[in-house]
Amino acid sequence: MLTLVSFPRSGNTFLRNVLFEVYGISSKTYLQDGHGPDEAWQEALVVKTHHLPDELPTELTSRPIVYLVRDGRDAVVSFAHHRKDVVAPESDFRQNLKESIYSAEGSHFGGWSKHVETWLPKAAVMIRFEELIQDPIGQCERLRSVMDLPAPNRDKLPTFQSLKEGIPEYGSGKYTHDGALAQHWFRKGRSGGWKEEMTQAQADLFWHLHGETMEHGGYSYEGGIFDWNQYSSESKRSLLIEGTKLAELFVDGIGRYVRELLHAAKRFPSANWEVEVAISGDSYALDEALKFTADEPRRDSWFQLAKGLARTILPSPGYQWLARNMPRSKVSVRATGKSKKTFDHALLTLPQHAAFLSSFSFHGATAVIHDATDQTHPEWHEENNILRSTEGWRWIETQRCKVIAVSKSTQHDLDQRGVRSEVVYEGVDRRRFFPIQNEHLKSLVRERYQLPKGPFLLSVATIEPRKNLQRLIDAYANLPDETRSAFPLVLTGRKGWKDRLDIPTSCRDQVILTGFVREDHLPALYTMAHGFCYVSLYEGFGLPVLEAMACGCPVLVSNTSSLPELVGEVGIQCDPTSLDSIQIGLEELIKVDRLQEEMSMMKQTWQFTWRESWLQNLQVIADQSRDTSLQRP
Repeated sequence: MLTLVSFPRSGNTFLRNVLFEVYGISSKTYLQDGHGPDEAWQEALVVKTHHLPDELPTELTSRPIVYLVRDGRDAVVSFAHHRKDVVAPESDFRQNLKESIYSAEGSHFGGWSKHVETWLPKAAVMIRFEELIQDPIGQCERLRSVMDLPAPNRDKLPTFQSLKEGIPEYGSGKYTHDGALAQHWFRKGRSGGWKEEMTQAQADLFWHLHGETMEHGGYSYEGGIFDWNQYSSESKRSLLIEGTKLAELFVDGIGRYVRELLHAAKRFPSANWEVEVAISGDSYALDEALKFTADEPRRDSWFQLAKGLARTILPSPGYQWLARNMPRSKVSVRATGKSKKTFDHALLTLPQHAAFLSSFSFHGATAVIHDATDQTHPEWHEENNILRSTEGWRWIETQRCKVIAVSKSTQHDLDQRGVRSEVVYEGVDRRRFFPIQNEHLKSLVRERYQLPKGPFLLSVATIEPRKNLQRLIDAYANLPDETRSAFPLVLTGRKGWKDRLDIPTSCRDQVILTGFVREDHLPALYTMAHGFCYVSLYEGFGLPVLEAMACGCPVLVSNTSSLPELVGEVGIQCDPTSLDSIQIGLEELIKVDRLQEEMSMMKQTWQFTWRESWLQNLQVIADQSRDTSLQRP
């Protein structure tokens, strides 16, 4: 007995007919639609469904899972036609296609990417639609690993055309008032049909939302199929990822990096790596770590909560005094065999966050460096952070860590220190950051943060000196009054240190400070903004820039540090130390046709994915173990 699962229009019905005609095996359907599941589905050897696991009874999820996957573009195009021809005859194909691409609020069985990512790890057998239609019996024979099959009667093998023209056992509608549905159910039976049905903009939008999962499934942007991409090693290895940042009250840039990397590790697991996460001296399985929040504080999490609250509540001088007198967490590794648990490797975010690892030991450590500004620009940091960073740098040198830089700019700074590193870029989750179509959500966000009704300029950054917000405000104040009235400036972000901003009287009504904004509201903010301003003095990477671009928002960035690497040829750049340069950049940003530039912004982000970041991190760690000079005795 097995459960046959697929996203709709991925070959499920064709496979059921092959099983019935060639092997004499009947099947049932379990769908929670208006007709409900088939009667006596519990007794069937094969049960077909499109639902996600949490929508199914355990009788189905406990069976061996056979998952059919198809190029998602072909699947959504066929789904849009099926809705127009069968499910909702009055519907419009183009609107159906748009809805199936976006799959907003979990519609369309969660959307193509979520469906594939949820089911594929659970599958005992994975069958590609493209291989099924080329060799139906050969693919069915693979099911012998999960069920008993009789000898195939090859003479009865149906074709798509014969099914379309006949009244097949499944997909004909013979159990309804209309027995002529097969012509709509079996449309073409080939791959690549999306190229004739999708506009370039639709194909690019689909890739923006689903491209990472497409690549993971072996599908290319151009339409070909390649081998499943897994980073392999000689044997299984254990990896400890330092994740104490997840326990802090406010998730900063490094905390978001850790969280996104862990999500990528879950979405794109490697069979060769066993991953655990260290949080405040304890180790957690990946799933448990991803649920870890400051709402469930453990060990020193109360300390982190108190620190975050102090930053929010206390005046700046009071917090600075407290920060100088706070204890600093130290990095220490006990000798192998003396600690609670030993790992082959560890991935650490240093030196800004000195890790709490006294309960563990490992044979090789890799340190991810986001920037070296604690050394190059100490004036941008609190004294306590500089002291912690100094300990982190000393530990890196003592342990002879492999070093990863998150940008070429950071790599250059490390070279100046005599530290060799490899560049592994961060990424952006395009499943969360994309142009939001939900008008209700946009209206809710606009009202909650008291945003302008018309277009506005946006900046998302912690209020601290390095973000250069005062110069941004002063340059904005130099714009003509009618320009400022048409394009108010919205500054979003929590207070950091030295958070005082002086807003000139002339533009006080046109500069809006929202304070902290929930992360799930950011995509709507980016979508509604006419343009995004990020004129920071220095960035090791610059996640907000990628997030804004992924939502189709044109950007103005500094021409320093890592930011030119992110925006390439599509972003506007300025000198962050020059008011005139920032003002000119703002004027150019205001002139941009947002809708016309939306797709170019989105496509620029395709080269920065968390999937690639995760897999490249694994590759650097794997390479480290081959370098005998880095091995510990």
